[in-house]
Amino acid sequence: MKKSFIYIVGLLLTLGSCSEEKQQEPEVPGTTPEEIILTVSPESLTFDENDASKNVVTVSSNTSWEATTSTPALVIDRSKGSSGESSIAISDAPVGESCKLTISTVPQSDGEKVITREVTVSREAAVVVPDRTVIYNNDFDREIAVKNTYWPYLDQFDGWKNGSGTGQGNETYDQMSVSVRSDWNSDYNPSADYKPYASGKNNLYFNKSGSFIAINGIEVGQERNFVLQFGSSENKMFDYTDLTVEVGNGSSWVSLDYTRPLNNNWELTTSEFSLQESSSNGTLSIRFRTTSGANMMRIDDVRLTNGDPSSQVIDFGSTIAYPPAELPVYGTNDLVVTHYGSINGQRVRNYTLLFDRDKHAALWVAYPLHACYRGYSGRTEAWAADPLIDASFQALLYGNPYCYYQDYSRGHQIPSGDRTVNDELNSHTFYASNMTPQNSSFNSGIWESLESKIRNNMCTDTLYVVTGCYFGDGYISTYDGNYNDSYDPAAKLCAVPTHYFKVILRTRTGNTGKAIGQCEASELKAIGFWLEHRNDYPETFSTDYCKSVEYIEQQTGFTFFPTVDNEVKQQCTPSEWAL
Repeated sequence: MKKSFIYIVGLLLTLGSCSEEKQQEPEVPGTTPEEIILTVSPESLTFDENDASKNVVTVSSNTSWEATTSTPALVIDRSKGSSGESSIAISDAPVGESCKLTISTVPQSDGEKVITREVTVSREAAVVVPDRTVIYNNDFDREIAVKNTYWPYLDQFDGWKNGSGTGQGNETYDQMSVSVRSDWNSDYNPSADYKPYASGKNNLYFNKSGSFIAINGIEVGQERNFVLQFGSSENKMFDYTDLTVEVGNGSSWVSLDYTRPLNNNWELTTSEFSLQESSSNGTLSIRFRTTSGANMMRIDDVRLTNGDPSSQVIDFGSTIAYPPAELPVYGTNDLVVTHYGSINGQRVRNYTLLFDRDKHAALWVAYPLHACYRGYSGRTEAWAADPLIDASFQALLYGNPYCYYQDYSRGHQIPSGDRTVNDELNSHTFYASNMTPQNSSFNSGIWESLESKIRNNMCTDTLYVVTGCYFGDGYISTYDGNYNDSYDPAAKLCAVPTHYFKVILRTRTGNTGKAIGQCEASELKAIGFWLEHRNDYPETFSTDYCKSVEYIEQQTGFTFFPTVDNEVKQQCTPSEWAL
C-alpha cells in the first residue's frame, strides 16, 4: 500500500512538472535576429522637370535608414526614415549628368549588418538645336481655327497657311479629309525635345483612313541632305504603320523612315535623309498620309532644314529609299523600334531592334559601330524596361531584388562596351528588350570574346552590325523576375535561344566616305558568326564559327544588309578580318 501511494504521488509530481513546461515559451535552437530588409524602386530614374510624380523613389524597410547624394545638386526632400514604406521626392538634379542617390540602413546594435541600395538619377542635357537653314516651316497658326458645326477642312479655311523659310513662296498643297483644329494643342506638356518647336494653337487632324496633305514644290536648289521634323500625336499608343511620311520629286513618292517615342502624347518626330542625286527641278515635296489603323492622328509644326549626309538615301530613279545600312528587312506588323541619343549635341541613332512579344526577346538588334560611340563612361547598370515597348511583354530584369533570369545571365545583344561615349547611350543597352537568357559561361566567355573581336574591325567609315538570337526545335524556357530561386508575382516564362549570331558589314578600305548604298560590291566585305548556345566552348576563338551572311539568312529567315549585292553576303573569308 505504501509503495502504491509513493508511485501515485511521484506520477502527479511528474505530470505537474510537464504542465508547467508547456506553459513556457519553447527555445528554438539557432534563432537569429530579424533579417534586415531594404528595397528601393526604381533603381534608375530620369528626372522629369514637367512631371514631379516621375521623380519619386519608394523606400521599403523594416528598420531606420539614411539617404545621401553624390552631389549637392541632387536635391531630395528627406534624408532619413524609419521602418515601413516611405518616399523620397527629388526636386532638382544636375542637367546632363548622371548621379547617385544612396540609401543605407542604420544599425540598431553593434555588429548589425548594413544594407545599401543605389538609385541612378539622370537628367537629359538641355536640347541643343543645331544651327540649320530652315528651308520650309509651317506652324499652321496664321489664323486660329474656330469650330462651328464642325472644324473646317483645309479647303474651307486658309488660316493654316503660314509657311516660311528659304524654300517657301511657290509651294502648292493637295489634301483630302484633313481639318484644322485648335483643340488638343501641341504646346500642352510636350516632350523636352519638342518643346522648342511646339507652337500650340492650330494643328492638322486626319479625319479617316487615306486622309493626306501634300506640300508640293518646296524649293531646295542643289541641297541633298535634309532633316524633316514635325509634331505628332495619336489618340492611342502611337503606331508607325498608322502614319506614312513620303518625299516626292513631282513624279514619284518614296516613303521615309522616321522615329518618335511610342505613346499618345505630342512628340517630336524626325526623319533624316539624303537624295541620291540633287532634285532635277530643284524642288521637293512632302506628304503625310494615314492608313486604316489610324486613330485621331494629328500633326503640327512641319519643319524642313538642311542636314548631314544620312544612311537613308532616297533614289527617285528607282523609287528606293535606302534604310540605315545595318537594318534588316521587316514587315509592317513587326514590332520594330529605334533608340536615338546624342553625342556632343548631335542626334545619333543608337540601335534598332525587332521584338518578339511571345518570347519576350529581340530577335535581332542592329546598330552602327564607330569610334564616335566609344569613350570612358563605363557601365551605367541602368537596368530598366524599354520605354518604347509595353513593359508587360518584356522580361522582368529590373527593379529590386527580383531582376534576374532563373539559372541564366542577362545577356546583352548590343554590348554595353559598344556604347561608352556617354551615360545616355550606354543606359539604353541595359533595357530589358536588349536582353536574352544566356549561360553565364557562354556570356562571359565566347560571347564576350566575339564582341571584342567585332570592335577590332571598326574603321573610319562605319562598321554595321546585326546581333541576334535563334530559337531552334526543342528550345526551353526559364523564368524572369527571379532572385535566389524566389520569384516576383509577375514573373513569367521566357524562351531560351538555341543559337546566337552576328553579321557585320563595312567597306574594304574603311575610309571611302561613302554610304553603303552608294558602294559597288567590290568595295564591300561582310562575314557572319553562328554559335550554338552551350557552356563548353574552349577559351580560344576559332574561325570555325565564321559563316557567310547568306548562311545565317538561310538559318534565320531574315534578310540582312538589303542594300548590298548577294555576292557580298556570300563572302566568308576570315583572313580579311581582325579575328
